Amino acid sequence: MRAVRALRHLPGLTAARIGAVLFAGMVVGACNPAPSEPVEPAHEKHLTPRLIAQRIMYCDDGSRADVDFIDDGLKMAVTWLPKGRTEILHAQRTGEEFRGDQSRAVVAGGSIAFTQRGNIRVCHRTPEES
Repeated sequence: MRAVRALRHLPGLTAARIGAVLFAGMVVGACNPAPSEPVEPAHEKHLTPRLIAQRIMYCDDGSRADVDFIDDGLKMAVTWLPKGRTEILHAQRTGEEFRGDQSRAVVAGGSIAFTQRGNIRVCHRTPEES
């Protein structure tokens, strides 16, 4: 707020210009990804030979998962942090459920719903979405 008051006294700056500068700053700030805790990859190199994307997912129950989409995007490596076992889940086609030996997962937007032994755990890309 102090910066806005200081900008008002500069010659040639109108309220519209100040508003435009502040709006541009907000737009640029919104483009940056949400900060996440630094986490070393939980998967061994041989499990993710062709990594497409890696996400740390924050779950409604307070747990976290390291989720890697690999190969053609129809394979997901899931490791529950901090030291869980990695499970590989597969989907037959884009948009379908991922299935593994112990788990199932459905991806919707920035969230993933995991089902393990009948329990459902919903996780999000950032902790603020939970």
